[in-house]
Amino acid sequence: MILRPLTRARLRRDLAAAVLALGLGLALLLAPSRASAAGDDAAVREAVQQIMTEDYPGSLGPAKKKLQDQLGNCLKKGCGPGVKGEIYVALGMVSSQLGQVDEAKQNFKSAASSDPNAKLPTNATPAMKAQFEEATGSAKEAAGAGEEETPAAGGGVAAAIKLMMEALKADQEGRLDECIEKDKAALKIEEQPRTRLHLASCESRSGKLVDALKDAQRALELGIQKKDAGVMKVARTRVKELLDRIPHVTFVPPPGVQDLSVKFDDRPVPLDALTKKFSVDPGKHKVVAEGGVNGFPATFDEEYDIKEKEFVTVRITLKPPANDYITPGQIKCMLAAKSQEDVQKCLPQNRKNIVIRAAVDLSAYSDTNAVAVYTPGINASIASPTAGWNVGGNFLLDAVSAASPDIVSTASPPFEEFRYGGGLTAGYKPGLYGAQASGSISSSVDYVSYTGGLRLSADLNDKLITPTIGYSYSYDRIGRGPKNFQHDFNDLKGVLNTHEVEAGITFVMSPTAILLIGGTAQFERGDQSQPYRYVPMFDPDTVAPFVPNGATVDLVNRTRLPVRPLEQLPTERDRYAIGGRFNKRLNNATLRLEQRFYYDTWGIKATSTDARYMVDLSRHLRVWPHLRAHAQTGVNFFQLAYSALLDPNGGITLPLYRTGDRELAPLLTGTGGGGVRIGLGEPEGEVKYGITLVGDVMYTRYLKSLYVTTRTAVYGSVGFDVEF
Repeated sequence: MILRPLTRARLRRDLAAAVLALGLGLALLLAPSRASAAGDDAAVREAVQQIMTEDYPGSLGPAKKKLQDQLGNCLKKGCGPGVKGEIYVALGMVSSQLGQVDEAKQNFKSAASSDPNAKLPTNATPAMKAQFEEATGSAKEAAGAGEEETPAAGGGVAAAIKLMMEALKADQEGRLDECIEKDKAALKIEEQPRTRLHLASCESRSGKLVDALKDAQRALELGIQKKDAGVMKVARTRVKELLDRIPHVTFVPPPGVQDLSVKFDDRPVPLDALTKKFSVDPGKHKVVAEGGVNGFPATFDEEYDIKEKEFVTVRITLKPPANDYITPGQIKCMLAAKSQEDVQKCLPQNRKNIVIRAAVDLSAYSDTNAVAVYTPGINASIASPTAGWNVGGNFLLDAVSAASPDIVSTASPPFEEFRYGGGLTAGYKPGLYGAQASGSISSSVDYVSYTGGLRLSADLNDKLITPTIGYSYSYDRIGRGPKNFQHDFNDLKGVLNTHEVEAGITFVMSPTAILLIGGTAQFERGDQSQPYRYVPMFDPDTVAPFVPNGATVDLVNRTRLPVRPLEQLPTERDRYAIGGRFNKRLNNATLRLEQRFYYDTWGIKATSTDARYMVDLSRHLRVWPHLRAHAQTGVNFFQLAYSALLDPNGGITLPLYRTGDRELAPLLTGTGGGGVRIGLGEPEGEVKYGITLVGDVMYTRYLKSLYVTTRTAVYGSVGFDVEF
């Protein structure tokens, strides 16, 4: 027996021909051909070519039936030997693809008998060629060219051909897993779009829709690259069908759980992607989640049977396992819980029915304008997480000393002043809705302020959305005390009434991200003018236009008019602000960004941007840098140098509104600093306490002001807090 040598070039050519015939497998090309009536040789030849173009190799059964019909018509009406040979060759190729080797050989033999010049087309597979040569008796080519020997005789390319044929056979016999395995093995040897499409077909029918979609999309890409119209047409249809069939799943995480981990079929789901839509295969899937709820380790373990085209929302509700601290009644309560909030109500709240917090701190401020402020403070609160109530209080003392250029310019001595402030707060939130009330009082030698307010809140959408609305009212009594700064409101300068409305909404965007958006509207009625602030006046023609920014105290005193009127501000002011805060947990750090825009009816427009990046260096140590930028315009009545008119009769004409407060002028402020938090106890301990230190440096540039053009200030605080 003489074996024909198989060269690499020949194997490559044979593979190129084979993939045109093998890749799609059964049921890939679904467009049946239009049956053609047998007539003359040209009509029959055209019908055979159409069958081999549109039905072969995707729909082998229909192709065989149509070819047999054409052969029957041909034999009845009489066809030329060439046409009959073509029909037999086509039938032989279809039989070969169907694994009907003996029938294929018989068809090839009939083709040679009808037309000695009959031959296979260029897209014939190596197996077909071997069967044709054996059937027609071509001596040099037929010897030893059996069906099984040809693919095995070559190297990797021949192995790919053999694997593709095995995949096709497995598909025909309903062994889809084996079909997938064989196609994948063939693709590792040689990437071909038709093999990829056949793989997608087997995957689709076995329920692996996600993999099928990926392979169909890849086949489409390859078809476009190779400009294979047949592959592109089938691949586009397959991709569309799969997109319509694939089910999806998304997750709703429990609010307030920082250590959440989620797995879908044992594969971790990134926390920042939980709320996205995932493509999954139909069938049964398992979701497992873990996290801490009120100090207890808690889990979520559910199985879902997901159907084609279905969109499933998995609401993760963590439930602690049974232990010595959870009673059977609490376990029953948790099993009946429909939301994370219901679970919270069932728990013993980490055995803390009452939580007490207390803190003391000391802060200090100093700037280059000779102003210093020292503020010790204390605050405490008692809360019941189980019952939903809380009460708290605070007290502070401001000790202020000042010898600023404003005081020096009026020949006033430096002063020291004390301000006392305190407040109470109480709230109740037994469920989704809550209320918080507060009241405070602040008092200095000639100023007393009383404030009361109420805020309402609601938890919606499983605590993922929390709107709030609040109102507060302040009543301020402003005196004009004697020079020794003792309390004396007999000479009452006036009162100030302030109404403030606030509204906001908090969004839990993911287990690691929170967004707060809010706004305030404040309406002030009353005289806010400082009772001891005198405003210098200048001649409107010869001096006022030429007073420079930052003019010194000496220059002002030499060029001012002799009159010294008190500051006078408008008695009505409406303030509006909107802003937002975004918190994002990033591994062992938390990013906090804030933005605020402000406008009032005095003409000030302002913007403030604040950023902190808090890094947990250990379980006991947190540090953060802090940056802030602020810019504002001045009030619409602000002037660097106010002018007055003096008439010969002693009369004085003053501007209606006047101020020496440079904080009402246009300015820019930049702040930089940071802080550190040291936890002195165990985070999981019954008693938690720690120390917090904060320090900032603020630089302000006054764009339109007397005496000073810049100010540098330093602020710092140290605090101690405890919770038990």
